[in-house]
Amino acid sequence: MSINYLFVQVNVSEDKITTNKAGLYPVTYSYGKAKAHVTVEVRSDDNEGIVKADKTPQPGARSATSWFKHFKTSGHWGKSFAPETKSHTLKSGEFHLKTYFYQPAILSQSGTHNGLVGPVPEGLAVSRGTAYTTMHSSPHNMRSHIVAYKLNQIPNRYIMQKLPWMSWNKFTRLPSHVKVSPYIKTGHGQAFSATKKYLYVIANDHLLKNTLNSEEIMQISKKNLRIKRIWSFKIWNNGANGGRYIHNAVFINDHTFIAEYHRLTDHRFEYWKVTRNGDSWIPKEIGATKGDFMFNNSPVQGMTYDKKRKQIYLAFNDYLFKLNRKGRVLDTGSFHTGREFEGICVNGNHFYAELAQRPELLRQRIK
Repeated sequence: MSINYLFVQVNVSEDKITTNKAGLYPVTYSYGKAKAHVTVEVRSDDNEGIVKADKTPQPGARSATSWFKHFKTSGHWGKSFAPETKSHTLKSGEFHLKTYFYQPAILSQSGTHNGLVGPVPEGLAVSRGTAYTTMHSSPHNMRSHIVAYKLNQIPNRYIMQKLPWMSWNKFTRLPSHVKVSPYIKTGHGQAFSATKKYLYVIANDHLLKNTLNSEEIMQISKKNLRIKRIWSFKIWNNGANGGRYIHNAVFINDHTFIAEYHRLTDHRFEYWKVTRNGDSWIPKEIGATKGDFMFNNSPVQGMTYDKKRKQIYLAFNDYLFKLNRKGRVLDTGSFHTGREFEGICVNGNHFYAELAQRPELLRQRIK
């Protein structure tokens, strides 16, 4: 209640900004003597984002059936909640993942929920020796904290689980290699990735599917984990009635991201390259896959792109797929963890995957 009350006390200089006239619109936010300023740009190109989805679908994998609700955990999760002491190995096809790092379920001391960070991981990015995750208090929240761990400064894969039970002296030393963002809008958090200086997230609503809504890109500084810029974008096939609402995407640099879209009515997965020109985001379909991957329309739980090998990875519950850039399936991994994949990424020559219940980062070297 107190947080909502504070929001009410924030004064905004503009009640709304109309989009029927291009231009720059300054907005001032004030709370007592504190002020913040932002400039909103309304772009003039009415045809921005309107292109044609015309790629020939490539052969897909034989459809599998996944599940919607997890039925296993890391071991102690849901029982004693004690730290895990054993690693896991997932092997199937070319995939050979092994536990690399266990995250604390909740970043707090003495079991309190003050300043709750966690316990639900959704997005994952690994960049320059640091792992970034979006941590939600529930899977339905559209806002979260981003948590950054300097992996080479953590003594072993198990120690960070013990934060809530550590002495205060140990607690204050070990988290010096951990950064936590403010509570910010990240959407579902799975369209999340990293470049050299920034994190990017498409703050989507994963419950929206066939919608004409535009979407927001958040550019977040790695230095302070705060939002620096926000863009809106949209992908339309031939016109506004052919909207592609993106749930999963990965930025390959500060001007380009690769996105996945599942068109269930056509039994087709589409892959889009979206490039920034100034402040406009221009989409182009680069590939497509025939089929649905999953018989029961189980959702994509993560997507990433290997720039070096020009390959796309998709994660579903207990399934991983590797595709070429055009959408042809190259390899399939089928597992029996009973746990949800919550984000995947490629960094250099390594592939990473995050499992939930408890948050667990797995890694393998790409051959």
